[in-house]
Amino acid sequence: MRRFLTTLMLSTALAGPLAAQEARVDGTVAEVFGRQAIITAPEGRILVALPDGVAAPAPGTRVELRGTRSGDSFAATALNIAGVAPTGAGEVALPVEMRGLGLTEVRTRTERGRRGEREIDIHARMPGGGWLLAEIRDGRLVEVKTDGTAMPQPLVERLLPAGIRGDRSFAGLTRITDIDIDRDGEIEVKGLDEAGMRIEIEYAPGGAMISFERERDDRRSLPVATARARLNELGYRQIGFVDRTGRHNRALATNTYGEWVEVRLDEQGRVDRERRWDR
Repeated sequence: MRRFLTTLMLSTALAGPLAAQEARVDGTVAEVFGRQAIITAPEGRILVALPDGVAAPAPGTRVELRGTRSGDSFAATALNIAGVAPTGAGEVALPVEMRGLGLTEVRTRTERGRRGEREIDIHARMPGGGWLLAEIRDGRLVEVKTDGTAMPQPLVERLLPAGIRGDRSFAGLTRITDIDIDRDGEIEVKGLDEAGMRIEIEYAPGGAMISFERERDDRRSLPVATARARLNELGYRQIGFVDRTGRHNRALATNTYGEWVEVRLDEQGRVDRERRWDR
């Protein structure tokens, strides 16, 4: 308790008598007290109230926090994990379905969705070297996408009921790249078959198949490997998840200022949009 009060007094002295204002804190989690944490930052140790609905990161986790600072307090509205300690600290920030998969280079972003619900995006490298992007909405994992690499089998088994995994049509998927679970329980699965054909299957909440589509991959956007090379040529670094749609590629990377951004390339490899990922 004495250490807690000392830290609080230190954070008060650092903050000073300031009016509430938007601020950002980058540092390392030193201690956690329920919904508060002590962050060791370049300006000293700061007492931070964590965002609602976000699991407290473990000590040793590098974090980026945005929020408001008023006098002796910092109220965080968004938390982004910038790095995870080698001991595996920070895994507590992952939903239960994604734990124990050996994910590394985990980054998260928290924001409000269009309906006001809390959304958390998780960007991580898979053990085999590919990348995934997951979305949590109001505490529920609703979608996981990979960059074309096969989704880890343990994750597939946790997200899909046995009835779906035993479906004859589902068995034709040799590489699963996207699982989307609707609010009402409908599940959409996307991937490729052994011939490289794109497959999309929708299932009802009870597991009955609603629709099945199989088509040739004739997308005009750049192949993922080509898009990565092009982003590198344009000066982007730490290129992680790269998505491929019909006419665009979407990627997460750092720009020339070292900021994490979401970049969109057109079919000719030109940047037609860039925005801060931790906005």
